[in-house]
Amino acid sequence: MNVLFMTPEYYPFAKSGGLAEVAEAITVNLVQKGLNVTVCVPYYKQVSQQKFRISGKISKIEIDPPEDCLKFFHNNIDNLSKKKIANELRFFDILPYKYKGVNILFIKNDYLFNRDFLYSNGNIDYEDNLLRFAFFNYASLVYASDNMMKFDVIHCNDWQTSLIPALVKFKFKLPSKTLLTIHNLGYQGLFPVEQFQCTFLSKYLLNIEGFEYFGKINLLKGGIEFADIVTTVSKKYALEIQTKEYGFGLEGVLETCNKKLHGILNGVDYDEWNPETDKYIAKNFAYKNYKTGKKSCKKDLLNIFFGKDLIPDLMDKPVIGIIARLDEQKGFNILIEAIPEIIKNNAVIIILGTGNSKIEKELKKIAEAYPQNVCLKIEYNNQLAHKIEAGSDFYVMPSKYEPCGLNQMYSLIYGTVPIVRGTGGLDDTIINFDGINIGESNGFKFYNFNGEDLIKTVNYAISLYYNDKNTMAKLILNGMKSNFSWEKSINEYIDLYNKII
Repeated sequence: MNVLFMTPEYYPFAKSGGLAEVAEAITVNLVQKGLNVTVCVPYYKQVSQQKFRISGKISKIEIDPPEDCLKFFHNNIDNLSKKKIANELRFFDILPYKYKGVNILFIKNDYLFNRDFLYSNGNIDYEDNLLRFAFFNYASLVYASDNMMKFDVIHCNDWQTSLIPALVKFKFKLPSKTLLTIHNLGYQGLFPVEQFQCTFLSKYLLNIEGFEYFGKINLLKGGIEFADIVTTVSKKYALEIQTKEYGFGLEGVLETCNKKLHGILNGVDYDEWNPETDKYIAKNFAYKNYKTGKKSCKKDLLNIFFGKDLIPDLMDKPVIGIIARLDEQKGFNILIEAIPEIIKNNAVIIILGTGNSKIEKELKKIAEAYPQNVCLKIEYNNQLAHKIEAGSDFYVMPSKYEPCGLNQMYSLIYGTVPIVRGTGGLDDTIINFDGINIGESNGFKFYNFNGEDLIKTVNYAISLYYNDKNTMAKLILNGMKSNFSWEKSINEYIDLYNKII
C-alpha cells in the first residue's frame, strides 16, 4: 500500500508541538509494517538550520498561482514588489530525503517558509498562513501528479493540510482516498472569506457544506466535510468533540459525520522514553530495581532545580513534576489557584515549559514566594523533560481538554504516578485508584475542572505517599508494566486505510 502523509511538521526536522513526534512515529511504524510511505513537509528555516545532509534537489517546478493571491497581504509594499513576490509563488523546489525508511519530500519556497517560526512571529500568527499552507498542499499534489506517484491513501493532519481532501476530489480528481487526523480541534484555520481565492479551489466550495463558517473560511471544517475518514487521537476525545463543551463550534459537523469519525490513541516511542535505556537520566532502572534508580534520578533533579544545599530537606518530600505549554488548556489557571494549598502538605513542585506570558508571570510570583517548594524553568528542554519524568514522584496534568496527552503515558513507564483530569486521552489511559481497585489502578483522576477538586485529588495522593508505602509501590509497578506502544494504534490506522480503498 502506498501512503502520502501530509504534515506541517515532522520530528526531528521541524517541530512546534507534539504533532511532529506523532507524525514521525506513525510513518516509521507504517514502514515497519511494510507500507510504502512518503511524507510531504515544508522546508522551513528550522530545517535548514539543522545538520541534516539534505543534498538532493529538484529545482524550479512551476505552478499557476491564483490571480491576485497577494491582494490581501503586505499592504505596505509597492506594486513592483508584489509583482516580484507573485512571480516567486510560481515556483518551488523539492528536496528528497530518506529517514528511517520513510521517503521525505521537503517543499521549498523561501518566500513562504524561510521564516524564524513555523506559524507565527512568536506572538501573532503570520497573516498569510492560508496562502502558505494552501501553496504547500497544492505544490505537493502537483509534484505527485506530475511524477505519476499513485497513492492509495493520503493521510492529512490538522488544519494546515485540510485543503487536501477537496483538492484531491475537485481539483486534481485523483482516485486516492483521504484520511484527516484532528490532533487538536481548538486550532481550525480560520481566515477572512476574501482570501478563499488563495486556496486554489472553486469559490463554489465556500458554502455551508464546505469551507464556510459564520462568514469566515474554516479549513478544518472543509477537511472534515470532504475527507473519506476522520480520526482523532483518543477514543474519549472522539466522543467529546461531538459535544458543545469540547466541539469549538464544530460539534454539529462532527456529529453529522460521526459514522466516519474514529478515535485512535497515540502511542509512546519506547526507544525514546524508556528508563532502562534513557541517556538523559542519572541512573537507568527497570520496574525490578526502580527504587534505587528513581532515588538517584530524584536527587539529580532536585540538584538541578533547587541546588545541592536543599537536597537533604527535599529528598523525603513528594516531588510533583509538570512539563507543559503554559496555557489555560493545560489547566494552569486552576493549577495556579491550587499550588499554595498543595505545598502546605510538604510537597515540592517542579514546572518546565513556555507559553502564555500572563501565566508565566503568575508562576514566577509563586516560585519567588515559595523558593523551597516551587521551582520554574521557562524554556523548552528535552533533556530536563526526561529528568523530570524520571525523578518525580507524581506528574500532574489538570487539562481543560486533552485530545490524547503523552506525558501521562511517559510517567507510567518511569514509575511516576499520574494525577490527571479525566478528559480525552487522559481518561482513556489512567485508571483512578478509588481505595479498593489496587490491582488495576495506575494513577489518580478528578473530573470537575476547578481548583478545589484538583487540590483534593493531589492531597489524597500526597497522603498515600506519606502514609501508605505499599499502595504507592503497587501503583508505581502497575504503571511501569503498562504498554502503550504504537503497535495497536498502527494496526487500527491500517485497518481504516483498507476500509476506504
